[in-house]
Amino acid sequence: MRRLRAFSLVDIVITQALPGFLLCAGWAVMYEIYHEDGSFYTTLMQEILGGEGLFPYFVVAAVLMAFPVGMIIDSLREVVGEGWLRIPRTHPRERAPRSPLSWMFEIALPPDRLTERYLLYRHAWATLLTPAKTAGNLAIVLGIFLVWFVIKIIRMQGWHLFSLAFIVGTPVVGLGIALALVVRYAAGLAEFHRVVRESIFPPPAPASPPPADTVPPADTVPPATP
Repeated sequence: MRRLRAFSLVDIVITQALPGFLLCAGWAVMYEIYHEDGSFYTTLMQEILGGEGLFPYFVVAAVLMAFPVGMIIDSLREVVGEGWLRIPRTHPRERAPRSPLSWMFEIALPPDRLTERYLLYRHAWATLLTPAKTAGNLAIVLGIFLVWFVIKIIRMQGWHLFSLAFIVGTPVVGLGIALALVVRYAAGLAEFHRVVRESIFPPPAPASPPPADTVPPADTVPPATP
């Protein structure tokens, strides 16, 4: 019998570690280093690449920080996206799917059907929910970088250093990618909820009407003999 796993290492790596690593690497790229007199000098990533033997230590540190940072990003997506913004927006009377284990305890299924339903649930999780959560987490990382970019341009007085096309084009392109990721997140999450409701845990069939009364009509009952 195949073992039923509640979590998958691939899900954790894709949905949490990958966005966390990108945020750690982007932080090194965006973080400014100043001279003692306060004038802008360079970025932390340029210092790492310019130093001797610092890049391997940076990669190891980014990998170690990827999972805890990714957990924070994933929790932020769940609280803001699914809790406050209610993505995807469903009918007010509908409830989002809960834990599959709680559903299976409520539905009386034989052992073979339990395994079959859970494997189908895991397939839907891997093909629909994991890519959607990854897109949502990447959208949060990109949104952080966009806000940081605006703050950095203002602090650096970047309008004196960069071209107008770079200053305007970078946030526009980044915002377009972030919106595409948000749309992908909402669509994937809605499709996962639909598959769970309709295919994996369909609503119970309506009870069949009770059989008609078999008592013959009164006019067909023979009269009683004296």
